[in-house]
Amino acid sequence: MPLLVNAQLVDEEGVYGEDWGGYFYGLRGGLSLGSQDWSNIETELRLGFHGDVFYETLSPNSPFSFWAQLGYHQRGSRISRRRVLTFQGNQVRLPADGFVFNNISFALGGKQVVKFLGLADLYYLLGLRAEYNVSTNLGEYDRLSGTQGIAFRQNYPVDSYEFINRFVYGVSAGGGINMPLSDKVGGFVELVIQPDLNFQYNQGAINNVINPTGPGNTTIGERAIRNVTIEVSVGLRLLRKWTYVD
Repeated sequence: MPLLVNAQLVDEEGVYGEDWGGYFYGLRGGLSLGSQDWSNIETELRLGFHGDVFYETLSPNSPFSFWAQLGYHQRGSRISRRRVLTFQGNQVRLPADGFVFNNISFALGGKQVVKFLGLADLYYLLGLRAEYNVSTNLGEYDRLSGTQGIAFRQNYPVDSYEFINRFVYGVSAGGGINMPLSDKVGGFVELVIQPDLNFQYNQGAINNVINPTGPGNTTIGERAIRNVTIEVSVGLRLLRKWTYVD
């Protein structure tokens, strides 16, 4: 008889794992709202994007399944426009500054369907992530020494992997809705929050830095940055199945 598996009918005779097998796979992507916890500086959400390929187990007799995914995720934040004084005493407004950390992310976890709606299923998910940073845009602010606002930008993170952590890890938690498009193709919409458990950037105090606003040297304070990202995704979920032959 047909088996209802997360809003998709798997029409197959016999016992799963003995007479036939299968799994789900597909693509997901969308927008990311990046937030970062900086020490002593207030930041705002920054709009980015992400994309993944994923695999999901097929569990015809259970609403629970395992999943794994691999993809590209932007982490970051922004600092809004600020008013500063020029050397002539005039007040100017600086453009907003955005900070981008481009990470390759691998995650795995479990998914539980909590309500079958016939044409759609509601689910929640929980998983663990490990990420590798491939690049940042911090070098843009290293080149701003001749611009207005350098005194404030002196507190920005430094473009150096002495302080940037290549590897970060965290959790993924959220939920979504699966919708069938055909007998082997489904779509879904998903909302996930992804807090990191370690720092993306961790820098101690830097002494004897040239003071851009006066004589003598100054000290750049400690800076520790941790990512928290909210992701809104849409995706395609494809069914791959086969029959075992004696």
